[in-house]
Amino acid sequence: MVSLSISVHTSLSRVSSLKRLLKTQPTADTASPSTTHADPAVFERLPTTVILEIGRQSDLRDVLHLSLCSHRLYKMLAPILFQTVELKTNKQCKTTLIALSKRPEVTQHITRLIVRPNSVEWTDPVDEMDEDLVACLIARMADRLRNLEAFEWDGTEMPDDELWSSLKTSCRRLKRIATSIGEDAFNPSSPLWDFDDLRQVSLKVKCHSLDWVSDGLPKPEKLPRKFWAMLLERCPRLEELSIDGPTPSPRIFDIRHVTSGRWPRLRSITLGDMFLIDSLKGEEQARKDHAAFMAFFIAHPGLKHISMQHGGGSAYFPGAFVLPASALPNVHTFGGPLKFVKTLPFPQRLRHLTLTSLHHTPSSFPPTFSVLQELRWLESLSIWIDLSFGSTTYGSLAYGRRLSTENLKGYQRFDDIQVIKNLLVSRPGLKHLELSCFTRPTFSIREFSAVLQSAPSLETFVLTKVYKYNEEDMTRSAARLVSQNPNIRKFTLRITHDSWFTPGGGRVRQLGTYEVLELVDPNACMSTDLSASASFSASGSIEGSTEDFGRVSSRTSTVTSAPPYSNFPSTSPTSSTPLMSTPTVALLAREWGQWSLMGKEHWKHFVYPIIPTAKNTPPSSWTGHALAQGMGMKKHGRAHSNSVGSTSSTSSQNLTWRPRRASCSSVGGSVSTMVWDSSPRNSSSTSHSAVASSRSSFSSMRDLHQPPQSQSQVRLPSQAPQVTWAPTVEDRKGKDGQGNPGSVAGSDQSSSTPKKKGRRLGFFRRRKAKEVEAFDEDYVLV
Repeated sequence: MVSLSISVHTSLSRVSSLKRLLKTQPTADTASPSTTHADPAVFERLPTTVILEIGRQSDLRDVLHLSLCSHRLYKMLAPILFQTVELKTNKQCKTTLIALSKRPEVTQHITRLIVRPNSVEWTDPVDEMDEDLVACLIARMADRLRNLEAFEWDGTEMPDDELWSSLKTSCRRLKRIATSIGEDAFNPSSPLWDFDDLRQVSLKVKCHSLDWVSDGLPKPEKLPRKFWAMLLERCPRLEELSIDGPTPSPRIFDIRHVTSGRWPRLRSITLGDMFLIDSLKGEEQARKDHAAFMAFFIAHPGLKHISMQHGGGSAYFPGAFVLPASALPNVHTFGGPLKFVKTLPFPQRLRHLTLTSLHHTPSSFPPTFSVLQELRWLESLSIWIDLSFGSTTYGSLAYGRRLSTENLKGYQRFDDIQVIKNLLVSRPGLKHLELSCFTRPTFSIREFSAVLQSAPSLETFVLTKVYKYNEEDMTRSAARLVSQNPNIRKFTLRITHDSWFTPGGGRVRQLGTYEVLELVDPNACMSTDLSASASFSASGSIEGSTEDFGRVSSRTSTVTSAPPYSNFPSTSPTSSTPLMSTPTVALLAREWGQWSLMGKEHWKHFVYPIIPTAKNTPPSSWTGHALAQGMGMKKHGRAHSNSVGSTSSTSSQNLTWRPRRASCSSVGGSVSTMVWDSSPRNSSSTSHSAVASSRSSFSSMRDLHQPPQSQSQVRLPSQAPQVTWAPTVEDRKGKDGQGNPGSVAGSDQSSSTPKKKGRRLGFFRRRKAKEVEAFDEDYVLV
């Protein structure tokens, strides 16, 4: 087996790079003569089939970066790069569809198109757009989507008939259709019901509020006859069927005709809170409907995925499974209430479980724990928790305990963190966890990280929780999770503005996806004296980063590593200077969020190294201090001051470096990934501070084994690096937490004027004590 190592980096984020591809068409005429006539690189000489296979096995982000290397690679990887296009926000729906309509050579590669206009997760209610405009744009470019195989519309209402008519006429390969259903009535003669031989059919009812609940449950509605004719008569090779909706659903449809269908290739079925049993016509009719429902599952032994989006307690839905032990032999994924899990034939074979019912009282957890203990093959679990069932006291905020108000009695104290811990202990072999917790007041990610230590087999997880005002930085929280849980390799942190009545809803405030990277051979790299290097270009583009992460691999795959290369001269530490440990673990982070005041989006894409330290390391010390001082760089406060001062040292007074895309923070034992510009500055400009953009995005920096240019080498002072205490946190007036006037971040001046003691003195003392306690751990986050 041939092992290839690909290291592609770019200073642009994935979104901006995709816009760059759509904005300008890469042709040979726009290329420079040097790139047009130059010999192709070694990678480009590989056979096309090999390059395509590498693209299929790689992450889409890496495929995007690789396609920007040359025109030949772009042409080869375009079918993979644009194979699936998902538009989540209103801005993406508008700008991307307009750009795609002007690029037929790009739209021909799209095989799956997902459009989510006015998505609840990504759209503010005041920023809703006209969905008819989006549908019109897709209808006009339908003739260019000749390879489209799957189309999903996830808006507040079903699109106009013009869209379905255009797709049916122009997209002959379209075999998978999914659409949302709003409050508007169906058109019985819609072109949507005229498709033939579909492989996937999905109808999903959208719910935006629960105001209608006060009026009682809605009356059951009937679906058009043409829909059932299409589904039962003209789709014999159906593989996936979904008639879904939230619980409770604002619209209930009579779907009893589903039980009459027989599809030999059916592999997945999802049924929402719909009308399946007519209990209003007597017990005899209810028994017939229930028997037809069970006969449907017996007649489809090839089912692998079953989902019952039903909360329980409805007279229109079956209460449990009544099936023989030989039924459903291939089901390994199930979603639904706990009562359906108990009545499944041989539930121990389940590997993926989604519990759709809300756990909101203490009495709902013991039965769940009991069932999980029996599912010995379970690998993945998704659960929805909301423990905001009681009032809180002042002392309970720090510990996450709440007073239960079940039956209007507030006598029992309940700990939500302990509930999550018991959940993980009940199924110790769990490898993936999806937890949606809308509890208010919510727990902190620090507490959640401590709970994960009770699940040594957990490798990936997705945490959705409501925003907490005193939560620490998301990057620090992610680094803490990795340092305290060495078994974690991938995870997602999703912070919502408020709670929601479905586990997958809620408007996103912050989103971070993280992948843990490790050195291929950490023992070989530990012999390096210093674990950082940087290479620079005169144009300011990113050419490298920390040396040891030039060739990295995830915890599940192995990538060949090139010999380590260091741009720094070796420094022999003295007896009083501890060795700077080489980072053996790093986070490949992609973070998205919104500024709370301006409402603007910001995106970060960077590599975050994590350096282990010795047990006797001071809690507030950080190993990057000597490196920063040697580069002539100033420390600044926790709030990321706008300026980073520059001073000269004995060996670095010829050149003055300034940060370009990241600021350096030395508070709390943390230093951000830095990118430096190698352009020299004269002596008159050394006194000015370099401005760091507050919205600059980090970059993925991988290829670090290339030697730097001679004019851009970083020089360290001849003196050995010293461990220094982290600077104190300063308030807005430039005073430290001890009550004495401190030096302002980015300035060499200090004052000895005494400070008046007041309320802020005790506040900053307590905050400094919390920071020292927070970072008194076995790892220093760098």
